[in-house]
Amino acid sequence: MEEKRAKDQLKAHIRAQNQALILATAERVFARQGLAKTTTQMIANEAGLPKANIHYYYRSKKNLLEAVLSNILQLWLESVSCFELADGPKVCLTRYISEKIDQSRINTNASKVFAMALIGEEPFVLDYLKEHFVGELVREKKTIQTWIDQGQMKAISAEHLFISMWALTQTYADFDAQIKIVLDKTEIEEEDYDQAKAFITNMILSSCGISD
Repeated sequence: MEEKRAKDQLKAHIRAQNQALILATAERVFARQGLAKTTTQMIANEAGLPKANIHYYYRSKKNLLEAVLSNILQLWLESVSCFELADGPKVCLTRYISEKIDQSRINTNASKVFAMALIGEEPFVLDYLKEHFVGELVREKKTIQTWIDQGQMKAISAEHLFISMWALTQTYADFDAQIKIVLDKTEIEEEDYDQAKAFITNMILSSCGISD
């Protein structure tokens, strides 16, 4: 019994390792090559695995892409702080912008793959956002409206507030090549992300009538 349990645990460990390797490699290749041009053979070659191993875990490129996107979307929903009424708008907006910039810095490839899928209107992404994100947005809108009613910030469109924050923060990942050209650098440095946080935060707080 103990021997069988040990073998099962080893198999599960190997499976988890292989899947993690495949997903990380697929994310990187999708971001670099684009969704249409990427093939499972490319991913297998970069991962150092036989192509058959890829298809053992993911039957098709579509299944693999959906697994990559699921990981990305779960990461974003779990890692970005939700708005807490008691914290107030200044703290919540500042924290939200900071964490979104950090996601662009740490998970650049993930952001690019998500952007590609969204532009291509991949059904999986659209359905996921409708199922999981819309409810969260409704909750955050209620919190914002309470702050407005309490006079902590001026009346604004919560929808356009979030759209603006997404655009301002995710551009540092999705269009990092453009950012590097503008900054005349080969890589975006830590101080650049810090400056971006400060600038975007000041812009958003000012537009919401929140004193710095």
